Amino acid sequence: MGVEEPGVALVTGASAGIGEEYAKQLASQGFDLILTARRKERLDSMAMKLSNEHGIKIEVIQGDLFESSDVERISAHIKTINNLDCLVNNAGFGTDINFLDGNSDINLFINMLNLHCKVPMQFTHAALPGMIKRDRGHIANISSVASLLFHGYQDPIYDSTKAFLSVFSEVIQLRLNVIESKVKVKAICPGWTVTEIHDKMKNFDRSPYVWMNVDEVVKIALNSYKSDDIIVITGDVNVQRVLKSRKEARESPGRYFYF
Repeated sequence: MGVEEPGVALVTGASAGIGEEYAKQLASQGFDLILTARRKERLDSMAMKLSNEHGIKIEVIQGDLFESSDVERISAHIKTINNLDCLVNNAGFGTDINFLDGNSDINLFINMLNLHCKVPMQFTHAALPGMIKRDRGHIANISSVASLLFHGYQDPIYDSTKAFLSVFSEVIQLRLNVIESKVKVKAICPGWTVTEIHDKMKNFDRSPYVWMNVDEVVKIALNSYKSDDIIVITGDVNVQRVLKSRKEARESPGRYFYF
């Protein structure tokens, strides 16, 4: 990111995958960290390792973001951080459960809606006033290329919640531009990324897709900090997927909207 005298970075869903990699790369750039996730033992182990390697301060907050009380507690804590330079809203999950199946549990999809939309919105709302006052800071909302694809297979809830996150990030940044703030909000849109998120999907077949590793994804995301890009698609292969999808959507009959 190239931030002078980096302050604190808070990462949600930090115990694995993209969140864990953000913690590692931000630590290497000198940020003190606040790490939150459900699995405290993994956070404690990571905190000890990164603190020893980089000489930084790390606070661990165990929290289940499906629980409104934990969301409120972390949101209140965010408001007290007077040098919050980076917020990474990473926590999320996928599922191979079919929304159209009448036997599926609606609470699963409500949890996804809350985790992908409500929680980042609440944490962003808590972080922005301090960042705007200090005229510095970065919020990375981890969205997905699924938020940008308009043709072929789609998951109704995952894709639409990620689409909210992308649009939310873009509109917030446009409002920040109006007031000439130096705060930057970005929607980071990875494609297929090797993480634990797919291990829990019993029927998921990895073979048809081109995969990226988390270190590549996070490096691209952090390197985009000084750019004016708001929607950051990680990797040329994913840029081409989006362009192809938009082209096919324009050429498909019966679409109510297309880009």
